[in-house]
Amino acid sequence: MANASTRITAVSEHLYQKLLRAYPAAFRHQYGAQMTQVFLDCCRVAYQQSGTRGVLHLWIVTLGDLISNAIAEHVSMLIPRLRRHKALFHAPRRLVFHRQGGPMLHITNGDSVGETLRHTGLPGAIVTWKDILHEGPTPAGLSLEQMSQLRAQFLADCALGPYEEVLADFLSRDTTLAQFAAHREVILWFEHDLYDQLQLIQLLDWFSHQDRTTSTISLICINAFPGIAHFHGLGQLNASQLRSLYETRRPLTEGTFTLGSEAWKAFCSPDPKALEAFLQQDTSALPFLKAALLRHLEQFPALQGGLSRTERQILEVVASGVHTPLEIFRATQEQEESPFLGDTPFWFYLSGLCTGRKPFLKRADGGTFSLPPADSHDPAFREQVLALTEEGQHALVGQADWIKSKSGIDRWLGGVHLQGQEAAWRWDSKLATLVQVQSAA
Repeated sequence: MANASTRITAVSEHLYQKLLRAYPAAFRHQYGAQMTQVFLDCCRVAYQQSGTRGVLHLWIVTLGDLISNAIAEHVSMLIPRLRRHKALFHAPRRLVFHRQGGPMLHITNGDSVGETLRHTGLPGAIVTWKDILHEGPTPAGLSLEQMSQLRAQFLADCALGPYEEVLADFLSRDTTLAQFAAHREVILWFEHDLYDQLQLIQLLDWFSHQDRTTSTISLICINAFPGIAHFHGLGQLNASQLRSLYETRRPLTEGTFTLGSEAWKAFCSPDPKALEAFLQQDTSALPFLKAALLRHLEQFPALQGGLSRTERQILEVVASGVHTPLEIFRATQEQEESPFLGDTPFWFYLSGLCTGRKPFLKRADGGTFSLPPADSHDPAFREQVLALTEEGQHALVGQADWIKSKSGIDRWLGGVHLQGQEAAWRWDSKLATLVQVQSAA
């Protein structure tokens, strides 16, 4: 098995380096080694997970990206030459060339906004980040490539896609990011909630370690938009509205990169007090960061009852008379100052409260709560009716503890791994601080 893995990796490396010759020589000299290393890391993991089939799937995705990116780089290099011959360089061509790459790289929070960006008329490549960093492990000390591998496995374990596909998506994302210096400007498009702010600080940490002398890194980050009474995110905007934000972008300073990097390191620290310490400093350069990270801390088990804020809100909503999954989701979103949790991870919270030795929720008909298939609008899923169990009722009045009811905990919150019969850290909502539980220390 080890020999087969070594052979396949060696052959893949040889072929990949041959294919890199499709890129311009200057680009290949600057980025070739890093691109090869990223690909090999993903190749080894793909083989470990799914053998030869996993590596073949990785190659299929990689070939498409490599061909399109190589063409874009050649076109990008042609632009300065064409500009020296203005008689040959007409306005319609300029638009086509710019769209294929070179002037700008846009990075945003998901496919919905990415698709809208494609209709704004703004030139440049688009990268969507698509990682729910508020769920699952983000341990300290990992490179972006290592973190991507770990996150791909977590997302696959949560049934958010086959591992090979998620990893290949991250590989494409990371490879494009590694080539950022080929663009004159990189524009980060994000919003104010926890989901986006964590993606933003991960990116700022990465950029803080790069040579940014040839590219301007700019930020667009909002929490409101004119004419939208209840603004939740960039996904609510049409192409014209999104395009209007382009002129509001601001170049990021060295101090902002440092702040973002410090925030990411604190988030990934195994000691959650590092995050509390970070929040004592001035974070005004990233005006939405403090509120987002405080919301993250509220996901730690509560000192009274052991529930995260999300879990408690679910129980309160059900107790108020809301009983079906989609209605519960919408009602809990309304309790958030800045909704951040998508429906797919939310279903796992619902499922968790319905399972265990002493669940806090149950199906009213006595059946087992089922997660949706690919479509959350499936009638069998939508029509499930949930109710509080007796333990759930006790939890809302402080007479039951969720962790004790489950006989322990095994959960990652950023870089903190809570595991064992008791959570080492709990959130004191009255004092708005983390408390170390001595019995778990």
